[in-house]
Amino acid sequence: MAEPARAASAARPPHPQHCPPWCIDCRHDDADPFSPRALLHRGAADTVHVYDQACLLVQAHVRVTYWDKAPSWIGTDPADLERPYVEFSVPPEDGLQLSLNPEQARSLAAALLRAADAADAALRGNALK
Repeated sequence: MAEPARAASAARPPHPQHCPPWCIDCRHDDADPFSPRALLHRGAADTVHVYDQACLLVQAHVRVTYWDKAPSWIGTDPADLERPYVEFSVPPEDGLQLSLNPEQARSLAAALLRAADAADAALRGNALK
């Protein structure tokens, strides 16, 4: 039974020692892994199906993300994105990627829930007429 676990770990490249425990995908911003300016850490993505501008069903991805930057790069983004944040993205051809700090992500989630409740109430109201 130890063989499948060993095969799974062999398929995944080793992560750096300083990699966050939630990280499943790391990449350098440049081609020299021995002199990185920043290392992108990404957690597992939750996939949500949404409609794009053409009313086609597409997959949106929501995940925790963090740029582990060299000291000379710190300050190149807003301060609240210099820590782990939430990334929301849809397929590249739709060109949407949002970066939200945790408070913004919670506010967006609450607004989505309120709008969904209002839409449900409107549907129930129309069904009664």
